[in-house]
Amino acid sequence: MKKFAPLHWLPELLLLLLGGYFCLRELGTFPAAWTDDSLFMIVARQVADGRGYTLPLLDHEWAYPYILAVGPTLILPVALSIKLLGFSIEAARIPMVLYIAATAVTFYLLVYRMSDRNRNVARWSTALLLSLSAFINTGKPVMGEVPGFFFLLLGLLLLTKEKRSWKTDLGIGLCFGLSVLTKLTYGLLYPALGFAWIVALCRRDWKELFSLTGIGIVAVLVFLPWRFLEMSSSTGLSRDFAFMFGSDDGTGFQILNGNMGLLLRPQYLYYAAMLLLGSFGLWFKTRKISWSVWTIITSLIMMITLYFLSSFGWYRHLLPAHLLLIPFVVIAVSSTLPKKIAVALLLFFILVQGYWQWDYRGSSRSTAAAEAAEYIEEHLQSRNLIIQVAPVYVRLEQNPNWYFLTNPILTSRLPKELVTFSGEHRCTGLLRGWEEGDKNRYTIAGKYVLIPPPKNECP
Repeated sequence: MKKFAPLHWLPELLLLLLGGYFCLRELGTFPAAWTDDSLFMIVARQVADGRGYTLPLLDHEWAYPYILAVGPTLILPVALSIKLLGFSIEAARIPMVLYIAATAVTFYLLVYRMSDRNRNVARWSTALLLSLSAFINTGKPVMGEVPGFFFLLLGLLLLTKEKRSWKTDLGIGLCFGLSVLTKLTYGLLYPALGFAWIVALCRRDWKELFSLTGIGIVAVLVFLPWRFLEMSSSTGLSRDFAFMFGSDDGTGFQILNGNMGLLLRPQYLYYAAMLLLGSFGLWFKTRKISWSVWTIITSLIMMITLYFLSSFGWYRHLLPAHLLLIPFVVIAVSSTLPKKIAVALLLFFILVQGYWQWDYRGSSRSTAAAEAAEYIEEHLQSRNLIIQVAPVYVRLEQNPNWYFLTNPILTSRLPKELVTFSGEHRCTGLLRGWEEGDKNRYTIAGKYVLIPPPKNECP
């Protein structure tokens, strides 16, 4: 029996400490809760409080709202944490830290297997993962990107097994389906599986063809019931897709049509470098890993990049592609450069990423929403108020005088019957975000404006 050698696992221990520090540092305040994060927490709190899987909108409670584009694999663990610990941003984010940890471990194992059991490649790759602010800052808030990526990685890890049984394929399909269920944009997995199926057909690999067919069917069947449940409550997802893939009317690639300067920002130039290096790494691995795994990863990277270019320029849209590229960046650098230069370059990437994260450059630390919620709790308890700011509303205790409404952009995409003001609502005060024409209005926390009801229309 081999003796346990602590020094042998020292790099892994340091990775654990690195990830733990960035995950737990200012858990409830950094990144500051934003609109989507808060929207999901509102639904999770509804579940925890026994009001069902609903989104409160004015006098309505919208069951299984499609607008979330996330599923119960995100909402229910957060609801359980809130139920056990009471509501706070920290309590809502504890399951997210667990998802980050599970993702990092699965990532390490997948890279280890794809690199012919090269621990150094797995270590460097995981260090690049955990020092990346986009990974931590998207993973800590209640968002679907990192949990969805975890299920994707778990499916890929099973797919890299040399000998797969039907039970393994069932597990792969289940993981892929849960990935889409967790975050709708991982629906790109379905065409990626289709590309792998075509490759297997062209190679006349009938065993792999049947295997991929079964995986695809299971992946669809896992997600489909949830989609039907959402449709039973309200429809409109196609319009939401049009919005996400273009401008307000669903036309045109926003970045490619007049916003190319966005791509010159440091984070996007860095992604371009990762894409270039990772492409070389993928080329080196063309014949060394399963064609199915290679095709799925490559097609996902391409489709996610195109999806980013078609939308608003949010880096979290690029995040899954960036994370998938990391192992192949390490493979490219370690395979083509002298050892000392390769180590220096990878260490440079990690240190720069780590400093960017350590210096809070990756996201906002604003306390405005917490200050606004405190002001409302202290001064407006008995006042009827529509709160059109999710990060403020999610922090408030339940009060029958207070109503929630999503921000104007999101509200314009919701079913009209849920967001149309009644006569009573027109005579209710409104808290919304500050706009350019609000220079002479009273602001709360310097970021939000309290709009009184119109005097000429209300008693």
